[in-house]
Amino acid sequence: MDTAVEVIPITVGNRRITDGWDRLRRYCGLDWSGGPPETWAFQYFDVVDTIADDEITEVDLLAAGALHPGLGRSDLAFFREQGPRLGAWLRDIPRDTWLRDADDQLLAELALLAPWDGQVQLSLLTKVLHRKRPRLIPLLDRSIIDWYRPLTGQRRAAGVWGPLLGAMRENLNGENAVLLAIIGVSLEKELPRPLSHVRMLDIMVWMEGQP
Repeated sequence: MDTAVEVIPITVGNRRITDGWDRLRRYCGLDWSGGPPETWAFQYFDVVDTIADDEITEVDLLAAGALHPGLGRSDLAFFREQGPRLGAWLRDIPRDTWLRDADDQLLAELALLAPWDGQVQLSLLTKVLHRKRPRLIPLLDRSIIDWYRPLTGQRRAAGVWGPLLGAMRENLNGENAVLLAIIGVSLEKELPRPLSHVRMLDIMVWMEGQP
């Protein structure tokens, strides 16, 4: 392991993470300081290919199921029925823009996902859409909601989504942009596919509560 990178601390949502490197390595099935490689969802979500256009496929939904257990018939029906509308929305979302560089207009466009929460869980929707825009669209889950609650003041997914986008954009800039770049370059040497900075933050936060 890269001992120079291993000790890099990073601040996420006004909280300091001192073992982010270790959390990433553990999640990605690499050697880490606590033991041998482990299996988490990296191989079943992050490594699984998605087609390059804006079509949401069955593979995207099933891969998201690795992070979102309990896919039900209503979830399957939603993506079957609403897939064309989501694809049309994606066509207006730039493919190469990073969340750290998104302007307020683009954040407002991303915030329009919140009203879908009545038809499908926003946490599942963001996991599916993250596969199409991995540098831009964060994954929403309970760990992220709780972690950022001191900043957003929100408990519900639909309420937290807009404020979260702004808070994460801030966390991806400044010193963190440099630190994440250093960590990402080091990890790329060992991973079959690089992680976006958005996904790296998500993993660091989510692994906080894993025994």
